[in-house]
Amino acid sequence: MVKEYRMKYNKAVGQKDLLTKQLGETIEKLEESEQYFIDCQKVRAYVQIVAEQTQKKIEYHISNLVSMALSAVFPDPYEFSLQFVQRRNKTEADLIFKKDGNEGDPLDISGGGALDVASFALRAATWSIKPSRKVLLLDEPGKFISRDLQEKFGEMLKTISTKLGIQLIVISHIPEIISYADKVFNTTNIKGETIVK
Repeated sequence: MVKEYRMKYNKAVGQKDLLTKQLGETIEKLEESEQYFIDCQKVRAYVQIVAEQTQKKIEYHISNLVSMALSAVFPDPYEFSLQFVQRRNKTEADLIFKKDGNEGDPLDISGGGALDVASFALRAATWSIKPSRKVLLLDEPGKFISRDLQEKFGEMLKTISTKLGIQLIVISHIPEIISYADKVFNTTNIKGETIVK
């Protein structure tokens, strides 16, 4: 009988030692996991700071370039603002026109001419953040800009092209815009055949 109790006792001691070892390993893993969680929170905070700083630089760069383009063409221009906002746990960009203390969505508060200028300037500004090809193809840019402002629009295209180092290939029939081109190719369609001069 003593032998039987001794075997049970030794078995219980062995189980206790195993459980103590497992408990120690579990506590060690828990401490490692807690440290990993703390490190992840630090990394996330750092990434958030870098993202916010990058967004502010992008906001400033794009807002200034588009506002400059608008003021180069229009005598009483809208000021353009790009603002990054958080919605549904995602970062979104709001495009805003401001004028005389009012602000709103460009599609709601402006005409086609201002949208033409802002659209081009947005493409150029976005391209300038991470340039890939140094060529932009524009098909009838400025077609909604009034005739008296077409020359200023052409001048603005030339200025941005030079400033950002972008080659613009512009398809246009507007003489005021064409006058700012370095090279002009005239095309004519004769009986279904395109003739380039």
